[in-house]
Amino acid sequence: MRSTPKEISSKPKMTKGKAIAVFAVIGVLIVLGAVFAFVSLDNGELGLWDYKAFPRVISLGLDMKGGVYAIFEAKTTNVSDLSSRMDGTVDQLSNMLYDKGYTEATVNKVGETRIRVEVPDVSDPETLFTLIGTPSSLEFRTEGQDEKDKFTDDGLWVTGKNLEKAYVSINENNQYVVAIQFDSEGTERFAKATTELNGSKLNIWVNGEWLMGPTVNQVISNGRAVIESQDWASDYNAASEMATKLLAGAFDVELDLVESREISATLGDNALASSLLIGAIAIGIIILLLVLLYRLLGVASGIALIYYVITYVFILSVFPWVQLTLAGIAGVLISIGMAVDANVVIFSRIKDEYRTGTGDISIHTAVTFGFKKSISAIMDGNITTLLGCLIMYLLGTSSIKSFALTLAIGIIISIFTALVVTRLLVSSFLVFNREDPRLYNLYNKSKEEKEVAENE
Repeated sequence: MRSTPKEISSKPKMTKGKAIAVFAVIGVLIVLGAVFAFVSLDNGELGLWDYKAFPRVISLGLDMKGGVYAIFEAKTTNVSDLSSRMDGTVDQLSNMLYDKGYTEATVNKVGETRIRVEVPDVSDPETLFTLIGTPSSLEFRTEGQDEKDKFTDDGLWVTGKNLEKAYVSINENNQYVVAIQFDSEGTERFAKATTELNGSKLNIWVNGEWLMGPTVNQVISNGRAVIESQDWASDYNAASEMATKLLAGAFDVELDLVESREISATLGDNALASSLLIGAIAIGIIILLLVLLYRLLGVASGIALIYYVITYVFILSVFPWVQLTLAGIAGVLISIGMAVDANVVIFSRIKDEYRTGTGDISIHTAVTFGFKKSISAIMDGNITTLLGCLIMYLLGTSSIKSFALTLAIGIIISIFTALVVTRLLVSSFLVFNREDPRLYNLYNKSKEEKEVAENE
């Protein structure tokens, strides 16, 4: 048993003017999105500025664009806790690379004494790997630059093992600074140092070499400090290099670079081109099938799908944690399928409402109840998938994280597209034709049976 939906007033809530405005706005967004997605401008062409189509600025993973890998080996191996030190170094190195924007970098321990690092899309790998491998010890000392041979235990305040973070920040004067953060032990030691040395220099030594001697301006008791210098006040790269040196000096073991080479992206290039071609063909076939099966409803879905794809690609290009891998492309394709599935669920519900209602039910009523009764099914399925994506992102490897992130982004956009954009388009079509069910491929069982009986 099922209840017949209560007939909704046939008076349209949307006027023809509003409907035309909806078509115009969505059309403009699609056209502009397509232009920005496929057209790039070089400085000098028509006197315009440099611009790269936003799909070209999507950060690509190692298997898509290539990159470099390197093997580091611990210099000192005759220590009892080498395994735990190596594990700590792997974690520190992973965090450092992530903070520098290499979100798809992978760091793994190889055997007992080696670490393998893979970093995609690197413009200057030698500088990065040199910074990783060269420094080994970080010390905050009282001794100055000219007193290298006069180290004393009393002059050592904090070491690299107490440093948790070092990153580039901006101060109130819009100058680059290096922000540092210590663990609980380091916070206590640093507070004592800044208390006794307030107004004096606290020298930083890395790998036995004096790095710099910033002046302590105040007592710092929370373990968070910033290092200012005119050397990098207006140079982000210099500040980033200093932060990297500090972090590398905090590694639990001293590392030597023993091997490095570039990784080809030939397979990735072919896979990307094939994926784009297959995706374009698939979307075209899907839109054709939607139009054949649902007619004007399918047209609305097809327009919404084009809007979805352009929006999806744009979000991938600006979202900071996205680096597209082959696994990520799989997430993109699956999310497109789920976006289509949401529309199919809605349209099937609309057809069901119209088919099983009384002979007086209007198309407008069927559409209204179809969308209303589809929300729970769409949200349940998508929220379940989003929870799965969250688990995969938190617990998975880099490839699984790439898949989970692209799929999650696609699902969120598909929910908005199906429940907002598609509904706006269908409502706009209804303004111009609300009487002919054939335009929406709808069939009412009660009405057809009544007409057959009357003809007999």
